[in-house]
Amino acid sequence: MSTPAAIQYARITTQDLPASDYIPAVRDVLGRDTMGIDLRPMDGDMRSLESFHYHAHVGLLSPQAGYLHSEHTPIHMRRTAALMSDGLDDIFLTATYGETGGCIVREGGRDVAVPAGGIVLLSKARVHDGIIPWAATTVGLQVPRAALVRLLPGLEEAPMHILHPGAPGTESAALALSYAGLLARQGSLSGAPLASAVAHLHDLMAAAIDARWAAGLQEPGHDAGDAPRLALIQHSIHARLGEPGLTLDAIARQHHTTPRQLQRLFARQGTSFSDFLREARMQRALALLTSPRERHRRVLQVALDCGFDDIPAFSRAFRRRFGMTPSEAREAG
Repeated sequence: MSTPAAIQYARITTQDLPASDYIPAVRDVLGRDTMGIDLRPMDGDMRSLESFHYHAHVGLLSPQAGYLHSEHTPIHMRRTAALMSDGLDDIFLTATYGETGGCIVREGGRDVAVPAGGIVLLSKARVHDGIIPWAATTVGLQVPRAALVRLLPGLEEAPMHILHPGAPGTESAALALSYAGLLARQGSLSGAPLASAVAHLHDLMAAAIDARWAAGLQEPGHDAGDAPRLALIQHSIHARLGEPGLTLDAIARQHHTTPRQLQRLFARQGTSFSDFLREARMQRALALLTSPRERHRRVLQVALDCGFDDIPAFSRAFRRRFGMTPSEAREAG
């Protein structure tokens, strides 16, 4: 697999389509040319922008993986036999979150209802319909079939799996979608680190298709989700640095794991939850104190933003880490 230079971004939205040729633009430009599907509203009414909205952000992580986050009105997506002349056989994971429910997958003359947050694994080499009869948010991860065949030589040409909570592969699929979303927000990730992250996504999709693959190929005590799971945990910690009472138990509950399992993930990186949290707080404090744009903040405000509830404790921790006081760091910056 070639090393991706950097993540590329695109926006797909009905807001950019011409009002005069709206119907062919939706079907041809937005649907068939961009996504390889026949795209239309549930009621078939595409007379105006007011009746149908589709807004998506795409993160092309590499030629080997793409992530999509979309918000839309009720929608009907069809992968027809005629469209399959494009030769696409990419495999994708998708989940829909609507206040009323998830989606309906129509394949081979039968409809399968997928609850909100339920995950579908499908191939573009398979004729199918995706029906979402309410306004919703839909996320998806798409990779070339060839990338997964390297991991699963026996992979069928056009797989289809409905992954329900608790079923084998569901946890790996959910982790793949969450991790892909995190990567798509990491604008600075590129080169070898990005290639490694994409390889993790392929591992997770392979585990979602066949859980035996993950059990058979990983080292004892390791699994395909270790690195992505730890990345998501660390992202959550950074998002909650301002909470003075942030604990191992709280983060473990947020990620539906146990404190022991969480500590195991950190130990494999040669650190611990408490050490990572402390260093993250110190690095944020240093960044705030030395940023010209943050000079208006009092040291107390910086301390509170970094999870400390008093100046003396913050000052002692800062001096131990950087060999200077917060005030001296601000002057040096």
